[in-house]
Amino acid sequence: MTRAEVQENIRYNERLLTQYQNQVNDIQHKIHSLESQASSLYSQKSGYISDINKLEKQIDELNQLKRKYQTLQDDFYSRQAKRLNRLGTIDSQNLKVKFINSYVDGMKLLLSGSEYKAAYNNLTESKEIIAKEINSIQRRIDNLKNTVVSVEREIDSKQNSINSYRSQRSTAESNLSYRKQRITYWRKQLRFATN
Repeated sequence: MTRAEVQENIRYNERLLTQYQNQVNDIQHKIHSLESQASSLYSQKSGYISDINKLEKQIDELNQLKRKYQTLQDDFYSRQAKRLNRLGTIDSQNLKVKFINSYVDGMKLLLSGSEYKAAYNNLTESKEIIAKEINSIQRRIDNLKNTVVSVEREIDSKQNSINSYRSQRSTAESNLSYRKQRITYWRKQLRFATN
């Protein structure tokens, strides 16, 4: 082989070497960009999960409060019922005292009348307000969980792209290595080339 042919082979392999090096650099840049995007998505996911945990804690606290209201309402009802029962044991007919009759009737009205009903209903209303808040928070949790699923899909997509680019980079690096070997080979051949 002539020296000119050997030098042409060296230049040919150097052009390919540059091409593969540019390809490796381009792929590496894409991988870094995707890794950065995936990292950002992981941070978003962590934030959403943290928000979900806080909201679930709020629901637990509201459920505890709702149970306390229920206990209060049950106790209130039970005490009122006991008071009414005690009043029922007063035999105002035997006492024949007009005052006692009026007192018993007044107490019965107080214990089972509009004030009692208003107080009891206020407790029911408070539980309903808490239940509505729980439902509202649960909807927010459900939305956040859907967002987490969406972010996880994005992360998977980015990871698949990263894996694909890594495979491409491996092929390009293999080609790059081969071209370096060919350049070394042809440079050695220069010693044996004819003019």
